[in-house]
Amino acid sequence: MIITSIYRIFVFAWQSFWRNIWLSVVTITIIVLTFISVNCLIVVYITTDAAINIIKNKVDVSIYFRPEVIEPQVNEVKTYLSSLTQVKEINYISQQEALEKFRQLHRNDSDIIQSLEELENNPIGATLQIKAKNIEDYPEIIGVLSNSKYNDLILDKNFEDHKVYIEKIQKLSKNIKSVGLAICGIFVIIALLIVFNTIRVAIYTHRQEIGVMKLVGATNWFIRSPFLVEAAFYGLVSCAISVIIIYPMLNFIQPYINNFFLTEEFNLLSYFNHNFWKIFGLQLITIILLNIISSSIAIRRYLKV
Repeated sequence: MIITSIYRIFVFAWQSFWRNIWLSVVTITIIVLTFISVNCLIVVYITTDAAINIIKNKVDVSIYFRPEVIEPQVNEVKTYLSSLTQVKEINYISQQEALEKFRQLHRNDSDIIQSLEELENNPIGATLQIKAKNIEDYPEIIGVLSNSKYNDLILDKNFEDHKVYIEKIQKLSKNIKSVGLAICGIFVIIALLIVFNTIRVAIYTHRQEIGVMKLVGATNWFIRSPFLVEAAFYGLVSCAISVIIIYPMLNFIQPYINNFFLTEEFNLLSYFNHNFWKIFGLQLITIILLNIISSSIAIRRYLKV
């Protein structure tokens, strides 16, 4: 008996789908467009996030020592900084290396080069280039170093040069995430309203049948179930079509992404493959739940006969 009822529910849902084929096509098209829009937002979000992370990884802070500071003292400071949990990497540039870089930078300025030749001692001190684990850790690292016993050995820190730059990156990252969440929220609301109205129209075309079924003793569950199955079917078909459309789109834009990042390390196709069920599974469950909720609300008035 239960198997028969389930069979009839699926048959009724299938008949309803084909009986209103144009309405079904419109509904599926709208849901597919919603899927594509949300996934385009995901592409923009992860691409922007990857770009910001690349920029963050290129930011570092240089500590310039006084010329009279000897190498063992610099190594002592390096060891001290390495003990900090916020520090990811430290690159040591000796006085001689720093001088060569300075010469290379000003190789076209004869006055500076001549002045260097006249000096007996190297006027440029050693440098430590510090890379933090997180961009937010730089102020704390500089603060710890400034309050340490090694502060007198330091001629300058270029953190202030990067401070505004770092703050802009943090603000950009925060704004992109906020805008992305807001846009996704808007699309979810639009999808909910569209699905509600299209399902409501589908149910309206069956209002007489629903009334007859109710009068002959059919339960509310039996009357409601075909529409819930049909709503779930819309979600499944739309998700499948969306996947078929989105993957060629990802292949198309990947070369442009590579040119933008100047690297092939960031691959959208690999990202979607790795997170396939997380991305499309979550979207599918969400759209099916929205369809079912919309169907339940829309059919409620027709169950009161």
